[in-house]
Amino acid sequence: MIASVTRGDRTRGILAYVYGPGDEDEHTNQHTVAAYEPLLPDPGLAEDPQRALTRLAKILDLRVAQAGAGAPKDHVWHCSLRAAPEDRHLSDSEWEQIAHRVMHAARIAPTGDPDGCRWVVVRHAEDHIHIVATTVRADLTGARLHNDWQRVMDELTLIEQDYGLRQVPRETGGRRTARTTVKRPTRAEIHKAKLQGLPEPSRAVLRTAVRESLAGAVSEDEFLGRLAGHGVQVKVHRLPSGDAKGYSFHLPGDRKTDGQPLWYSGSSLGPDLSLPKIRARLSITADEPDPAIAQARSARPALQQAGRLADQALDSFTAPRPGAEEADGEVWQVWAAGFGEVLDAFAQTHRGSQRAQIVAAAKAYGQAAYLHERAAEKEMRALRSTARAVLAGGPSHGALEGDAIAAFLDVLVLIAVTLYRSHRAAGHTQQALIAQATAGQLRAAYAQAAARPLIALKAQGERLPPTARDHATAAVHQALPPELAARVLGGKDWSALAATLAQAQHLGHSPAALLQQTLGAREMDSADNPATVLLWRIRRTTALPAPAAAKPAKRKPTMPPAPAPRPAIAPAPPTTRRR
Repeated sequence: MIASVTRGDRTRGILAYVYGPGDEDEHTNQHTVAAYEPLLPDPGLAEDPQRALTRLAKILDLRVAQAGAGAPKDHVWHCSLRAAPEDRHLSDSEWEQIAHRVMHAARIAPTGDPDGCRWVVVRHAEDHIHIVATTVRADLTGARLHNDWQRVMDELTLIEQDYGLRQVPRETGGRRTARTTVKRPTRAEIHKAKLQGLPEPSRAVLRTAVRESLAGAVSEDEFLGRLAGHGVQVKVHRLPSGDAKGYSFHLPGDRKTDGQPLWYSGSSLGPDLSLPKIRARLSITADEPDPAIAQARSARPALQQAGRLADQALDSFTAPRPGAEEADGEVWQVWAAGFGEVLDAFAQTHRGSQRAQIVAAAKAYGQAAYLHERAAEKEMRALRSTARAVLAGGPSHGALEGDAIAAFLDVLVLIAVTLYRSHRAAGHTQQALIAQATAGQLRAAYAQAAARPLIALKAQGERLPPTARDHATAAVHQALPPELAARVLGGKDWSALAATLAQAQHLGHSPAALLQQTLGAREMDSADNPATVLLWRIRRTTALPAPAAAKPAKRKPTMPPAPAPRPAIAPAPPTTRRR
């Protein structure tokens, strides 16, 4: 269930909207579902709706008028509650019960409190309601609204469980980060984008452009140059000393109602995109060379280099850490922010058949904001370097780099799953579900990318000499725990792992040592297919060449059929000449 809470000072104005036809006549069957008392005017059913609206607004505003100068300036509390598209349609009675629980959680009208504020619930669609309340109590004091948003969010999580509704990502209970999601586009922004024929509002377009421009960048000049490539205009706000105070971003052609250009500050696009946060990230890898120079110095192709760096970051993150749990929570935020840069870089450069899933993964992950205070973390540096390696390689194509793409996607899935489990264990519900959705998109991309390389590796494994297969089997028994070894040897992709071990041994590696190194501190019990987890990491760490495509089986040449014998021709009868 999605909630939106706003404040205002025009009671009749918001009532006119919720009881009215809507911006595009989308409101139907407008009626009152519940209220602080049952016998209130219902503009949706009244013969004279305008008169009923005026009467209802005066009734709700009575205590505001009585409080006079003591009333809060923005005395209207407006909350819309929308069920997910896949949820069942709730009855008016169920919406009434939900509204009472929300009013109690917000402390606007606590259950059993005779001095609670005045409120009304309006329904004009199957999937949502609007709650309109005035925040002056009967004793003419203001409602205690401090932290009302979080209390409502906590209650909605319980409501979803009680009514069997979709669990929407949000932070609940205990530890919370300052702000973990980006600001959603407003109803007006969505409507404006629709009128302009745009797929999404300018706020979302700008956030994506800023995130992609920041991914792997090492200086403000590089960051601003990439933004210009996205067609984004940048305004630098300066202090009296001349130092930069902040950024604002503008999409050419996007204007306010008065015709003036519409600018968005970095912090309005996301709390992780303010000038201090951007500079903190840039400073981590400020000493790294230009991507083209870095790639020229590396003996590995770009995606192989990126996969190796991502593996190192994953090892660092999953290694046991001495110290308090609070430090671990900070590491999660740093690490999660770096992972977002890797996804943004890959979404910009990949041109293979998996592009749609990779772009969707980056977009899903971009809905969360990952804030961190200790910028110079080695985890962030490792992941920013990974993003830079991805960008250094330029466009990647599945047909040419299928093995490297599959191996890289494999480690991205592992990172997303690790983040999901970490956030879930810490009670970060919102971030956990976003990481879970990201992992789902990456799994789909991996399944596409890995299909052909795995077929080729399986074909190679099935053609191995018996002695080579025996050596690979012995290495598995020597390096892995018995239960895991049985799962690997009995799995569908054992032949592909055997081919990888034989290929590595041919290049001078010890198969058993590779398996032990690959297993390391990784948790394998929950792996769906441990053989593929092992083989892709071995291929990343040893930079094995891509497997040759499986060749079709040779068929014996067949002789063309012999031509049918010609029928015998009877000799012509002798001829006699006439004299």
